[in-house]
Amino acid sequence: MALENKIEMVADLVEAAKNFFIDLFRPDMTLEKISEVVSPRLDEAIKKYEARGLEYSAGKFHVKYADEKHFQLEFEMYFRDAEGKWHKCANESEKRDATLLEAGAWKTIQALKVITFPIEKPKTAGDEVLQKDTKLEEYREAELEKSLEAPDTNTKNESHAEIEFEKPSTPPVDDKK
Repeated sequence: MALENKIEMVADLVEAAKNFFIDLFRPDMTLEKISEVVSPRLDEAIKKYEARGLEYSAGKFHVKYADEKHFQLEFEMYFRDAEGKWHKCANESEKRDATLLEAGAWKTIQALKVITFPIEKPKTAGDEVLQKDTKLEEYREAELEKSLEAPDTNTKNESHAEIEFEKPSTPPVDDKK
C-alpha cells in the first residue's frame, strides 16, 4: 500500500471522526434512541474503511457524564491494515446539554458516569453494531427492584385510627340546686 494512500486513509479517518456527532440529537433522547442513531453511522464507517483495505478489529462507544448540566459522546474504533499496522479512529463530541435527554436517561448517566457500548462488526445486514452495556443493564435491574420494594408515595395513606370518646364515670353536677 503506497504511503500517499495510507496518509489519505488516516486523514479521512480523522475527518470522518470530526463530523461524526454533528446533528445527532433531538429532544427527549433515551439511551436506546442514542444507540439506534449512532449504530448505523458506526456501521457505515466500518464498511467504508474495510472497503479501503482496513480490517475492523474492535471499538467502544461511550455516553459520558461531563458535569451537572452536560454529557458527552465518544467513540474509538481500531482497524488493521494489510501490513499489520494499527489505525485508531476516535472522537469526542462537544459537551451536550442534558435537556436533550429524557429524564431517566440523564439520571442513569449521572449515576453510572460512563455507559459503554462495545462496537462489534455486524455479521449480517440489519445487525446492530452497538452491543448492550452490562453495567447499564445491572443498574436498570437494581432500579426496578428498588421501585418494586419502595412504598408508593403517590397514594394517600388509607390507614386511620378509630377514636372512641370516653363516657364520664360520674354524672355531671347540677349547680342549680
